[in-house]
Amino acid sequence: MTEETSILGVDFSGAKADKNTWVTQGILTGGALTISSCESTPRAELADLLAALPSGSVAALDFPFSVPRLFAGSWLPEAVSMPQLWEAAAAMDLPEFMVLRDDFVAEHGEPLRRGDLYFPECYSCLHKANPNMVPMTFRGMQMLAGLWESGCRVPPLPDQGRTCPVLLESMPGAALRAFGLPFKGYKKGRNAVELRRQILDGLAIRSGVSLPNLAHFSDRCIGNDDCLDSAAAAVAACLWYQDQTLFRLPQDGPGDATKRGGAPNPDENELATARLEGWLYAPVFLSPPA
Repeated sequence: MTEETSILGVDFSGAKADKNTWVTQGILTGGALTISSCESTPRAELADLLAALPSGSVAALDFPFSVPRLFAGSWLPEAVSMPQLWEAAAAMDLPEFMVLRDDFVAEHGEPLRRGDLYFPECYSCLHKANPNMVPMTFRGMQMLAGLWESGCRVPPLPDQGRTCPVLLESMPGAALRAFGLPFKGYKKGRNAVELRRQILDGLAIRSGVSLPNLAHFSDRCIGNDDCLDSAAAAVAACLWYQDQTLFRLPQDGPGDATKRGGAPNPDENELATARLEGWLYAPVFLSPPA
């Protein structure tokens, strides 16, 4: 019998109105993702949906799972891993977090997390102008507090015997770039609709994930870039399930020296930093089809 795996892709919104989070759900069977739904989903419903996923499922979520180490040290100096920060976020409200962010940024600017340095598409999760990354980071961390308590697995944290679904920090734009598809201009602008069509036409062949019924959802994806991003995140989740070596993983050491922002500190452990700051899991550049 061919194994079936539940897959979710999430384009997450931290907006107060809570109407712009989109979720693509499907079943991965033998390298083919059959999409069952692609729809707007309130954050509370998303949390319940993720908690109810069967063991072995993979969900790719488009928001920063944590904050830069320097900010974490200012906010909660004793924290050494993400769950401590998630618990702290769950015990406060957004205005309190904004005060912490504003005071920190006034002195230190908006640092990137270590893993973000590998991806030129990344903004700091403390960035408050367009795009406003702060509410989605904060509300995402609040959601993760409960999901971690429910037993979900969150790389690069150790599983510690957990068997519940894998929650993966993702970024659709970085995945599209890896697939050799348009990763800029498809959200807004004069050519946005045409670029979305190009993405939909090339998503299966460029990623290697068969999408037999994607056409059923094409009008929705062309009409809404958040919907399209959730579909791209679902494809990234499939690739993670199939082959984690396609992704850049945090190194148990100083990491690569040739990245945005210059050489890393040779005395720093990239994996330990990622367990505090979170880590963006995006596919490496995939070879175009012959």
